[in-house]
Amino acid sequence: MRARLLAVRCLLLAALMLLAHTAAAAVHPALGTVATIKITPGPDGATVELIVTHDALAYALNDTSVRITDPQMYALLDGPREDLASALQDGRERFQSGFKLLADGQPLELELIQSPSLELIDQWKLDNPTERLPCKLEFIAQAKLPQGAATIAIRAPAVFDQVILGVTRPGFETTFMPLEPAETSPEFDVSALTGPTPTPASDGGDAAPTPPPATTHPTRPSGPGVLSVAWRYIELGYRHIIPNGADHELFILGLFLLNSRLKDLLWQTMTFTLAHTCTVTLATFGLVHVSPALINPVVALTIAFVAIENLFTTKVHPWRAGVAFLFGLIHGIGFAAGLLSIGLPPSQLVTAIIAFNVGVEGGHLTILAIAFAVLGWWRHESWYRARVSIPLSVAIAVIALYWFVQRVV
Repeated sequence: MRARLLAVRCLLLAALMLLAHTAAAAVHPALGTVATIKITPGPDGATVELIVTHDALAYALNDTSVRITDPQMYALLDGPREDLASALQDGRERFQSGFKLLADGQPLELELIQSPSLELIDQWKLDNPTERLPCKLEFIAQAKLPQGAATIAIRAPAVFDQVILGVTRPGFETTFMPLEPAETSPEFDVSALTGPTPTPASDGGDAAPTPPPATTHPTRPSGPGVLSVAWRYIELGYRHIIPNGADHELFILGLFLLNSRLKDLLWQTMTFTLAHTCTVTLATFGLVHVSPALINPVVALTIAFVAIENLFTTKVHPWRAGVAFLFGLIHGIGFAAGLLSIGLPPSQLVTAIIAFNVGVEGGHLTILAIAFAVLGWWRHESWYRARVSIPLSVAIAVIALYWFVQRVV
C-alpha cells in the first residue's frame, strides 16, 4: 500500500511540474511559417519569387514561435533599438545562409529583396496597438531558374519550425502542404517553364537554347499526390495537440479526472472534434469570423470551468458535452484563421480540414491513452479523488485562470 501511494505521489509531483512548465508557456498565438513560391516565365528565363511570412521577433531571437515566451519578445520589441536592429540583421544573415531554394537538388542564389527591419517593426506596432504579438513580417527573395531545370524544392532552417509551403506555377493548380522542421520539400515539376538543357550551336558559337514547350501538361509527376498531402495535414493536426496544444491537453485531462469511463470520454472528445470541424469549415469559407482577442480568453475559461467543476461534483452532467462542443467551436475558428492567412485554394480545403481534424482526434485519443496508462490504475481506489483528481484539477484551474488574466490584460 505504501509503495503504491509513493508511486502515486511521484507521478502527481511529475504531473504538477509539467503543468507548471505549461503555465509558463507563451500566451501569444503561435504563428506558423508560410513559404510561398511563385514561378513566372519571362523572355530571359523563369523567375522564382519566394515570400516567407513568419514570427519576426521569435526568428530574430533564433527561436520558434511555439517555444518563445512573451517576456523575451517584449524585451526585444520595447528594448534598445540597437539591440533590435542587431537581432534583425543577425536574422537576415541566418536566412541568407540557411534558407535553401533548390533546382534539381542544387541551391540557387537568392537575392533578398525585403527582410524585417526597424521601419517594418515600427509600422507593425502602429497597425497592431493592442495585439502586438506575434509580429508577422516577411522575407521576400528572388532567384533565376537555370535553363533546363526540371524540379524545384525548398528547405527551411529548423528555427522556422513547421512550414506551410505554397507553390504557384503556370499550368498547375496552386499546391499547399505542411513541412516538418528542416524538411526538404517534395520536388515540383518546372520543366515546362524552363525548357530542355541548351545544346551547342552547329556553327561552334554560343549554345542555342530550345524554347520552352507550349504545353502546360507535362508527363512527369507534377508534385505530391492527394494522399501524401492529406497525411501531412493529419500530422499537422496531431502536432497541434501533441506537443503544441497545452490548452487541449489540459482540457482533455480535466475531462478524464472527473470520470474515466472510456465511453463517456470518447463521446466528449468526439463532440469536441465535430464542433472543431464545423467551425473550421464555416470560418474558412468566410461564414464566421471572431477576433482572436475574444477567442483566447474564452478558451481559458472553458478549461477552468471543467477543472473547477471537478472539485464540486463526482457526476458527469449533460452540459459536459456542451462545454466540449463550445471548446471545439472556439478552437475551430482559431485554426480557420490560420488557413485563411495561408490562402488555400477551394479544391484543397476539404482535404486539409478533414485530414487536420483526424490528426486532432488522434492527439486527443493519445492524451486519453497516456492518462489511462499513468493514472488509470488507481481510478477505482477510495483515495483517488482526494489525492489525485482534486490536486490535479486545482492545478489545471489555476493555470487556466492565469491564462485568462494574461489574455485579457
